[in-house]
Amino acid sequence: MQIKYLPNSFHKVYNKTYSILAKDEIARGRQKLIGDWDTLKARGVPDPEIAKVTGVSRATYYRIKKAIRTHGVRGLEKRSQRPKRFRQSKIPKETVDRVLAIRRSNPTYGKAKVTTILERDFGVKLSASSVGRLIKLFLQKGLVSKSVSCSRQRLRRSRYFKNYAKPWVYGTKVTKPGQMVQIDHMSVNKNQAYIKHFQAWDPYTKTLMAEVYSNATSLSAKRFLEKLIREVPFKIESIQVDGGSEFMSHFEQACKDHGIMLFVLPPKRPQYNGGVERANRTMREEFYADHRLHADSIGAMRIALSAAILKYNTYRPHHSLGGLTPMQYTNEYLMGLQSHML
Repeated sequence: MQIKYLPNSFHKVYNKTYSILAKDEIARGRQKLIGDWDTLKARGVPDPEIAKVTGVSRATYYRIKKAIRTHGVRGLEKRSQRPKRFRQSKIPKETVDRVLAIRRSNPTYGKAKVTTILERDFGVKLSASSVGRLIKLFLQKGLVSKSVSCSRQRLRRSRYFKNYAKPWVYGTKVTKPGQMVQIDHMSVNKNQAYIKHFQAWDPYTKTLMAEVYSNATSLSAKRFLEKLIREVPFKIESIQVDGGSEFMSHFEQACKDHGIMLFVLPPKRPQYNGGVERANRTMREEFYADHRLHADSIGAMRIALSAAILKYNTYRPHHSLGGLTPMQYTNEYLMGLQSHML
């Protein structure tokens, strides 16, 4: 899936053009109302009746007429409602200087921390909102600088999927095993071994498959896909993944080679992969958090993980399956399918 955005310059030009057109529309509307007022007054219609017909009061009519005499055509435009006088700050200069000193000494502190220090060390009670306005004023005047985390520009990570992957569609219904299989990966640090845990979860049978690798590349994801195809007792028809780079390149090509449809979730929407995300938590709590797990290498971890996945699929009851295990539910489905075909 490729996501493309229009440049910021386009939006700036659009907003400016829209603002000009909006002003012209208001001016034309006011000009028409003034013309209606003048026409009806010339016919001797009383002002209260004209106000009811046009929807414009007598005071508004004369105010616009005066603006036209003073400013010409520009008098038809809507006047700015910006107040002429603003409330002046009543914070003592001594307090302002203290806030400035605290913020300069601690460039990463926000308004909440500065407020606490101000009351704790100097006995000055000031709301966090007031401190925030002071810090904003300091930033505008260049007296302080933004913290590193705020000033750092976050780059949008490009999602370089090829043309095979398609955007995920909300509301897709799963009607049989192997459809919209959810795949994800998580990082695990166990027994001084840093590993990448790939996992697949079938939303129809709740079957879980997993494997560990030393890195989270598209080659690792491709190997996991091939393992998934070999070991699950049903055909994989479609897969849904997030926009991680590990599911691009080789993984996407492998899906195409095997005739498996690949769907990519929208950015920052892990809830649409909720099944495999919940399975990630289950494996963290029931497998990796087990104090009896002593595997400290990829090979040893694979052996232990294989036993844990077997237990999950054949021994652990699943509530949404009515107390059946994923394997029992899958076998019942396959047996029902065979009897229907006979």
